Amino acid sequence: MEIIKNHLPSDEYFPNKTEKDTIILHHTAGSHRPDWVINAWDKDRSKGGKPSRVGTHYVIGGLSTRDNNSEWDGKILEALPLDGWIHHIGSKNSNNVELNKKSIGIEICNYGPLTKSKDGTYYTYVNSVVPEDQVIDLGKNFRGFRYYHSYTEKQLSSLKDLIYDLSSKFGIDVCKGINELFEVYDERVLDMNVFNQQIFLNSKGYLGMNGKPLVEDGISGRHTSYALRTYKDSKRGEKNAFEYQPLANEGGSGIWSHTSYRKDKFDVYPHPKLIEMLQSL
Repeated sequence: MEIIKNHLPSDEYFPNKTEKDTIILHHTAGSHRPDWVINAWDKDRSKGGKPSRVGTHYVIGGLSTRDNNSEWDGKILEALPLDGWIHHIGSKNSNNVELNKKSIGIEICNYGPLTKSKDGTYYTYVNSVVPEDQVIDLGKNFRGFRYYHSYTEKQLSSLKDLIYDLSSKFGIDVCKGINELFEVYDERVLDMNVFNQQIFLNSKGYLGMNGKPLVEDGISGRHTSYALRTYKDSKRGEKNAFEYQPLANEGGSGIWSHTSYRKDKFDVYPHPKLIEMLQSL
């Protein structure tokens, strides 16, 4: 796996080292060029004229929607050192800064949701055309849209390699987060004693009211009850797993989608091959 360093200036991110336990998947809502994405982050400014410090650690290139140019397809660009952090979630929660500090963001170059015209043409939100062979039909709506710009085979392959590399470096459990939500609810947890419930919930990444893993002491309390309720109430299934998830917003570790934190986002969406790749980890 080749990673091309294309780092932002140091004032465009926070260089102080932070521990990472989460990977968050995004797509850019734009064209196929990852270098253009990073250049745009370099140029954006806050209302006061200062660098906005918004972006992700990595951007994975895609296919051109204009001429199918594949020069950038699957190429991984690194936008800032892994030790540093940058805003990429944009949550209104009080712990937004902490969520950004402890996570690694990965962008996939992709336009996201598409609108199909009466003549069968697929349009992006900026009214550009996406060729039919780059469109995925989800079969039913996800956040109001049935058709999406498809992630490419090379993008998903690079994403898988990158996730493996990052999970190895930081000890990130790829079975936690969105992958756990592809599993069905296990009713046996209700029949377990408290000690085994705590072990079970910790293995799945669920947290107490204090945002920390449960103490495995066999003593019933509010933290165990809270984690059990969160497990029971989590949205599960191939499409529901990509919806807003309280556990992600509480600081749950593992792999998440930007949609896990924001109800107004479309990245990433439940592409069947993305789901297949995540489940293969």
